[in-house]
Amino acid sequence: MKRFVSIVMTVFLLVLLILPASAAEAPEYCVFDYERLLTDEEYRTLEDYAQDISERQQCAVYFLTVDDFRNYGDGEIFDVARQIFLASGFGMGENGDGVMLMLSMADRDHCLLAHGFGDTALTDYGKDYISEEFLDNFGDNDWYGGCMDYLTYTDELLTMARDGVIFDRDSWITGGHLWIFSLMFAAVLSAVICLIQRGLMKKKVHQQTGAGNYLEGGSVQITRRRDVFSHTTEVRQKIETDSNSSGSSGGYSHSSDGFSGKSGKF
Repeated sequence: MKRFVSIVMTVFLLVLLILPASAAEAPEYCVFDYERLLTDEEYRTLEDYAQDISERQQCAVYFLTVDDFRNYGDGEIFDVARQIFLASGFGMGENGDGVMLMLSMADRDHCLLAHGFGDTALTDYGKDYISEEFLDNFGDNDWYGGCMDYLTYTDELLTMARDGVIFDRDSWITGGHLWIFSLMFAAVLSAVICLIQRGLMKKKVHQQTGAGNYLEGGSVQITRRRDVFSHTTEVRQKIETDSNSSGSSGGYSHSSDGFSGKSGKF
């Protein structure tokens, strides 16, 4: 009996030793709303969701709001976001797998940062895909909706990457979005066929440019006929552009230590 208990305890201890190596612990906190943009209920909902994603994907996802990113580091917003990520010990596992979205409210700047497996899953094309979903919300000051979209679509791309499909321009066509591509191709093909048919119909009915061609034979005697081109009328309308429009897609950044990011305005 003592031998059996000893074997069970040994196995139990081995399991405890193996678990930390096979699964990294999720971060203690994922949402850092220093600017108090979220209500307490919204904060709790987003925090729980971010924790769930981090545990399932073994890749930490963070949301951070600050007053002005320049107060927290040197360089552009990508550089400061990277410095915050490193100084805070963000990320999971040996490679520091993580994704972070930072909003800087002073000039409405944002940066979507990725590292480790987060960088693998979120290509530049993937960051575009996620940004398109949350920028419209943030542009309308919908902080909860924007953060929820960020978490939801980041989770989607992380899931795809765990399944071996990296969301990129090529995978968009060959992967799960093939039916969308097929639908678009069918629509374009239908439009081309309609244009060809329209062109054939125009060849059968020609517009008459002379007034005499519309008179019934023998009804009117015209002794002198001349078609004169007098003038054309051209109308131009100025298109106004808004130099202060929100939702700027910004640019991409990459660092030698495995960080990538997309930054811009919201």
